Amino acid sequence: MDVIILDAHPVEDVRIERHITYLAEQGVNVCRIHYNYPDESAKPGIFSQYGVKGFRINRFFFQGKARTLYFMGYCLRPKIRADCCRALEALGIDPAQPSIIHVHDPLLLPLAGMLVRDSLPNSKVVYDRHEVYEEWVHFGRISIPLFYEDLAKKRISGTVVVSEHHLDAVRGLFPDSSIIAVPNYAAAAAYDTDAIDEKLHTTGTGMQVHAVYIGSLNNAADRDVDLLLEIADSAIRSYDSVTFFIGGTSMDEGSRAKIEELAGRHNGRFRFLGYVPREKTIELTEEAHIGFLLVRPDARYWVKTSPNKIFEYLVCGTVPIVRADVDHADELRACSLIFDRTDENEVIVNAVLDLLGSPERLQRYMGSARELSTNYTWESVACRYISLYTALLSSGTATGATVRKAPHTADGGKTR
Repeated sequence: MDVIILDAHPVEDVRIERHITYLAEQGVNVCRIHYNYPDESAKPGIFSQYGVKGFRINRFFFQGKARTLYFMGYCLRPKIRADCCRALEALGIDPAQPSIIHVHDPLLLPLAGMLVRDSLPNSKVVYDRHEVYEEWVHFGRISIPLFYEDLAKKRISGTVVVSEHHLDAVRGLFPDSSIIAVPNYAAAAAYDTDAIDEKLHTTGTGMQVHAVYIGSLNNAADRDVDLLLEIADSAIRSYDSVTFFIGGTSMDEGSRAKIEELAGRHNGRFRFLGYVPREKTIELTEEAHIGFLLVRPDARYWVKTSPNKIFEYLVCGTVPIVRADVDHADELRACSLIFDRTDENEVIVNAVLDLLGSPERLQRYMGSARELSTNYTWESVACRYISLYTALLSSGTATGATVRKAPHTADGGKTR
């Protein structure tokens, strides 16, 4: 079978990287059609990434809200199908062959519907739903992603969610779709086991502690950048052994001013790295002793999630410091600091300081994180993709009709 990935995510999106890499390693003929909405530095046309070929389409000339509105309209016009068909032809995809059209962005679902209707008659649409879009409200009470999902839901044969907790709600949204969960677990093979083990064996009294956060720095969205910076300032002032490494994009002006002030005041112990490539992010996480995922308590988008970052911290033996509603929170408490939206900032700051003040406890948590990571590996759940594809292509039902429902755990194992 051919698997055609459609997405408008950042070039180095972690979930898409793992998805494509796994399929290629399993011998699946996979290609990526990337609608380059967020990254102007990536060139259009044929490219190669993760060992597979792709085609990048850049047609988004505006900036800000105008760019967003243009892309929303483009996704509904026949022009997007014509562009996609030219890309598939350039990549040598035979439209008559059975294929899976795997969509990672809701705005591209209408395109997938056009393709199965007019261009790829032997294909099935699989939708990878990364978020709980019911909570993404725009223009008053309207969820734009839900609007695009509704337009194409009759064409969706399979749906993938990132958390078991999303299954029931998504069944109601796509009743004719086979639905499975593929959580955002870390791919163990992507990390340097020797480097991680060396870190774990050299910890103890007097060690230099690295703290890391690479991600969104937009305090006006859902991430609590103010709390992150408060923790960093307190930790650096309290312990000479602590250095913070902060990187990311989407930074609001208030956060920028605070970050620049901290970097100037702490003499290299608060390091702002700006945009960090994926390879460097992995290296920093492997070297870190603690890592952060802090969601604002007043964020509208407070839902059960399966964050890439948490499972990457675990595989690297890095202690997660979390304020969010995350999967497996009860298990994570044995090696993490987990806080709820009702916990005061002062409580969180003091808990982090207490952990940094106890090297033995920190070392124990790091070892426990590394051990726990073996329960949550990408390799143990990615096989569900291929099981779903095989079931859909062998079902013989017309696209959009009710298909045989795949089991929740397509690999036959118990979901952790």
